[in-house]
Order: sequence, then structure tokens, then C-alpha cells
Amino acid sequence: MFTSYADGDNNSPGPRRPPLDDVLRSRSYRLLWSAQFAALLAGYFNYVAVAWLTLRITGSSLAVGAVLAAASVPQAALMLLGGAASDRSSPRTTMLAASLARGIVMGVLAVLTLTRSVQLWQLFAAAVLVGATTAFFVPASASLLPRLVANDRLEAGNALLNLGRTLALVLGPAAAGVVVAVAGAGTALGADAAGSVLAGLLVAPLPAGGSVASTASPLGDVRDGLLHVWGDTPLRVVLLVVAALNFFALGAVEVGLPALAHLRFGPGAVALGSAFAAWGLGSTLGSLGAGARPVPGQIGRLTVVMVAMLGAGIAAAGVAPTLPVLLVVMVAVGTVEGAGSTYLISWMQRRTEPGLQGRVMSLAMLASVGLEPVALAAAGAVASRDLGLLFWGSAIAVELTALLAALSRSVRRA
Repeated sequence: MFTSYADGDNNSPGPRRPPLDDVLRSRSYRLLWSAQFAALLAGYFNYVAVAWLTLRITGSSLAVGAVLAAASVPQAALMLLGGAASDRSSPRTTMLAASLARGIVMGVLAVLTLTRSVQLWQLFAAAVLVGATTAFFVPASASLLPRLVANDRLEAGNALLNLGRTLALVLGPAAAGVVVAVAGAGTALGADAAGSVLAGLLVAPLPAGGSVASTASPLGDVRDGLLHVWGDTPLRVVLLVVAALNFFALGAVEVGLPALAHLRFGPGAVALGSAFAAWGLGSTLGSLGAGARPVPGQIGRLTVVMVAMLGAGIAAAGVAPTLPVLLVVMVAVGTVEGAGSTYLISWMQRRTEPGLQGRVMSLAMLASVGLEPVALAAAGAVASRDLGLLFWGSAIAVELTALLAALSRSVRRA
């Protein structure tokens, strides 16, 4: 069982409060939530400011894509090391160090921008460094949660963290755009630096918890984490299912939806924004629903059902005849995604002993986003030839993933 550092009222006698309310009463959890929210807002300020700066310097959209992509390479390459560092030095310490390092990098870039001396190579260097800090911050954040809330409150804790991600997605780009337009990119990068430092300061009061007394090298720690997951058959298979689902579904959502909105529905930008808003609404409802209710039955069977429902949702989105129909489909798909993500990450956290949390969470993050560049490139190539093929191909691949998962005894028994 996990050690819980949640505030003492969680262990008081008598009837327990509803899960979401119970988690919110924990000061430690509120600090973690606020730190993640601050870091996410900082990331969106970075995205808008760097994209605008790159366009101003080069006038090239290709350069914008290259600078933004420069952060994804170290993020993926170092994610497993980030998880190992979290286990070795504690999640709190890793988050603190990563946040302060990012704050320093963004502070330097802000000064260069405000003094009108920033150059393109500096934007590339900053992107690489930001990607590296993210590789350490994200798995540490996920592995810290089980140390702060009770074991049976993990769904509630993850649900509220997901809500914070949605709020940041809604507020961050809009606020960053206003700041860049009114005060300039340098000020926005300064806000990024301040938000990053704030995230570190918020986690500083949290308990460090235990760490792994390892005599192995960092790469040895990564190897041990991989061997642990490989030896845990249900965990290994579920991670493979998650990776396959994200690979096949991501392109239909992030590439297919914009093309669909442009070709089929009136004002494409309005349709696209509405579709993503419907997805976000559904994801929020699904996450909060999962946070308020324990896993209904075995997680393996639930995973199979949810993957199959997502495949059906992708197919339905591809043939939606009107925008209202598409919005209903996106709310339904988002609800399934939000609930499934909350249940699965909580199951992984509950299944993993504290000394391996960082490495398992880093593998979970890689399963979710590690193949994103390849998936998006493949989806773009398919959509350029036949948009219908992208949606139907993605849907069939997701349904086959559900079928193969259903045939796995390890998944059914998980």
C-alpha cells in the first residue's frame, strides 16, 4: 500500500466525504494542483510567444514548426531518465529543480527579447532546454500524487488534475495572445519564467517522501524500470494498448478534425473550435465522473469497452452530416476519453510501488505522446489523399486494438 501524506482529516473516524471534496481539503494536494496549473499556463505562454517571435525573425511557418518540434525530441528522449530521477531523488525535488531550471532559461530568453537581441538559434536552444525540463517535471508530477492522497482517492485526484489541464488549455493561449499583442513577446516570456518559478515554489513545502537508494547508474535505473514493467504482464499489455490507441486515434483528432471542419462545415474555424470545445467539455465530464465513482468492475474489461467506444466515435465523427451531430459525437468521445484516462492512470499508480512510480509514469507518458510526431505525419499523408480513409482507417485500427486487448487474458484479468 502507498504511504499517504494527505492532511489528517482524511483519516478521521466517521463517514468520509465525497472523493472530490475529500481531495480538495488536502493542502498538499492543492499545492500540487496549483503547481501543475502554473506550469501549464507557463507552457502556453511559451508556445504563443516563441511562435510569434520565430515568425517575426524569419517570416517562415516552417521555422515555427521546427522550433516548436525542437522541444519534443529531448522531451521524448529524456522522459525515462526523468522518471528514474524522480524515483532516485524524490518527485518533489525533481519537480522543484526542473521548474527552477526552466524559469532561469525563460528568464534569460525574456531579457534577450526585451533588449531586442534575441536570435533564432537562441530560440532553438531554449526549446531544447525546455523540452528537457518537461521530461523531468511531468513524470515526477504524476508520481507525486499517490504520496499526497489516500489510495482510494487517486481517481478523484487525477480527475481534478485533468480539470486543471483543460482550464489551462482554455485560458493559457488566450491570455498569452493578449499579453503578446499588448506588451510584446518578451513580457510573455517573462510570465513563462515567473510561472515556472512559481510552480517550483508551490511544491517546495511538500514532503519529499522516500527515494530509491540505488547504486546503479541512471541508465541502470531506467533498465530496472523497463524490466519491472516487462515482468508485470497486465501493466505491460495495458501500456501497449494505450500506445496503440494514441497512435491510431491521435491523427484522426488532431489532423482529421481540422480538415473535416474546413471541407464539410460552414465557417471552418468556428466549426473546429466548437468541435475541440465539445471534446474538452466531454473530457471534463468524464474525468469528474470517474473521480466521483470507483472503477466499475475490472479495469481490463473496462479498457476494452472504452477503446471500442472510442473507435466507434472516430467513425461517427468521420460521417457526421452536420455540425450539431459532430458536436454530440465529440462530447461523447471526450467523455469516454476523460473517464478512461482517469481510471487507467489511477490503476497504474495504485499498482506500482512508490520506488518505481516515476519510471512507470514516464513509460505511461511515452505511451501517450511518444509516437505523436510519427502519428501526425502519417495522418497528414493519409488525409491529403483521402480524408474518409483517415477516419475509417483510424476507427478500424482502434477496433482491432480493442479486439486484441479482449483476446488477452492478462487484460481481461487486470
